[in-house]
Amino acid sequence: MSRDDQIVDFMEVLARQLRIRERLATTRWRTADKVVETAAYHCLFRLNEAPARSGELAEALFSDPSTISRHVAQLVKLGYVRREADPNDGRATILVVTESGANRVAELKIRRSEELQKMLSDWDDGDLDTLTRLLGRYVDAAERSLIEYNAMPAGSGKG
Repeated sequence: MSRDDQIVDFMEVLARQLRIRERLATTRWRTADKVVETAAYHCLFRLNEAPARSGELAEALFSDPSTISRHVAQLVKLGYVRREADPNDGRATILVVTESGANRVAELKIRRSEELQKMLSDWDDGDLDTLTRLLGRYVDAAERSLIEYNAMPAGSGKG
C-alpha cells in the first residue's frame, strides 16, 4: 500500500470518528432537572479544571461566545456553575464550578471510563498503549498544525 493510500485510509477512519463525535456533540442528556446538551458539559469539564471568564472559555473550547453564553446559562440554572466577581477586575465575572458541578463531572468521568472499558475490553494492554501513544502523537501534530495555520497572516491560509 502506498503512503497516499495509507493517508486516504486514515482520513476515512478519522472521518468516521468525527461523525461519531458530531453525533455526541448534538446529543442531549436528561438530568433530574432538565435536558442538558453535551456541549454544555464540555464547558463544565473545562471549568472544573480552573475558573475562567466567558471569553476565555470560548477561546479554550474554540467556540463562539454566544454559544458558550447559552451553555453557561444552562449550567448556572442547573446549579453546576456560578458567576463570581473577578478578583483581578471587579467589573468582570468569572465562572466557577460549584460542588454540585464538580460532583457531576466526577459522575460523568466514571460513566465515560466504564463505557471505554466495555468498548476496549477485547484489546490487550499493548494495543491500548500503542493506540494511546500514536493518537497522542497525532493530536500533538494536529495542534502544532492548527497553531501554525492560525498564526499565518489573513489571506495566506493553506488551501
